[in-house]
Amino acid sequence: MHFSTILLAFTLLGFSLASNIHRKHEEIHNKRHANLFARHTAEAPANSTCGCTTIWSTIYGEPTLIQPNNYGSMTAPSSSATSTSLREVTSAPETPTFSPMPIQDAPAHPPKPVKPSHPEVADPAPPAKKSADAAKPRKPSHSGSHWAMTYSPYTPSGLCKASSDVASDVASIAAKGFSSIRLYSTDCSGLTNVATAAQSHNLNLILGVYISNSGISAARPQIDEIVTWAAKNGHWKGVEMIVVGNEAVFNNFASAEELASFVSEARSAFKSGGYNGPVTLTETVDILSKHAEVLCPASDIAAANIHAFFNGQVTASGAGAFVASQLDLLAETCLGKEVYNLETGWPSKGSKNGVAIPGSWEQRIAVEGIRKMAGGKSTFFSFVDDEWKEEGEWGVERSWGCGQLFD
Repeated sequence: MHFSTILLAFTLLGFSLASNIHRKHEEIHNKRHANLFARHTAEAPANSTCGCTTIWSTIYGEPTLIQPNNYGSMTAPSSSATSTSLREVTSAPETPTFSPMPIQDAPAHPPKPVKPSHPEVADPAPPAKKSADAAKPRKPSHSGSHWAMTYSPYTPSGLCKASSDVASDVASIAAKGFSSIRLYSTDCSGLTNVATAAQSHNLNLILGVYISNSGISAARPQIDEIVTWAAKNGHWKGVEMIVVGNEAVFNNFASAEELASFVSEARSAFKSGGYNGPVTLTETVDILSKHAEVLCPASDIAAANIHAFFNGQVTASGAGAFVASQLDLLAETCLGKEVYNLETGWPSKGSKNGVAIPGSWEQRIAVEGIRKMAGGKSTFFSFVDDEWKEEGEWGVERSWGCGQLFD
């Protein structure tokens, strides 16, 4: 049998395994988020420190919340990994080596390939007041070794954090040298509490419109909430980008066509409200490859969740190389677009997934590798462990907190 045929078969097998792993991770994350959403809705009126009047945020990765994309490379988690053709990475901590195979959606890299189709490569809300800030929105930047951090304003028990606690967390994120902070949705008064604290520390905001298993119709109120928030503040200062959906297609919460249409709808509403910055969506690299003709044109920039752990064939020492290769594939998938990794990391506890082993030391190695090879374009998942989540199949869902590694 010709070598290329064998290679293709192996690659497709890797995609299938990584996809199943990621989907299990997502199911756990989404189930937990649904429970939180129901509780926040029921308790909001009586919770004086919460203000949870909107949908719950999902942190993928959280671990991810949604993490496991169909990646071979995974995306970052249940607040949310995907696999592409597998380029095996050795466990050597210094210089990972790869097998001749091309990288696909989840090569050895939540966070977190070679395209399956190319095996040879791996309304009118009140307008905001016009101002210099509205006319000149901040453009996404990727300087330094760690661009952004995901954040969910939840206590260990899943309740909304008090504004003072949120302010303390945001101050800590800023002190660690991050330039941006990512929110998954508008719940728990995130727009007010997180945005206020972020602005006081000159942190950019990556806002999110979360699409749950209730579908797009249930997500629309978040668009109005964001536009109203901006109008109330009189500007969009500090909003670096807005992300509509977090692996919504991967989780079958919307079709590619439905998501693309919703992104366009959201962009129009934000523009009418005075926002002129980038509006995008985020999926696993594999999903973006499969639906490139629909999803790439719908996005102002190309973004994916890239998680090496869920690949199962990537060691902690190979995480950086994996993320970098996935970003390269994403650039090939959405030609001409700036590319960003909106969720990535490594769990500190749990059971192994193939050669991907959780642990404090492994997490440190993985995160350091990602910082060196792709940190300037990556959003790390997550600030602290998400104790409010279920542990999941490998017992890793609560253990993606990595903020301490940036001290």
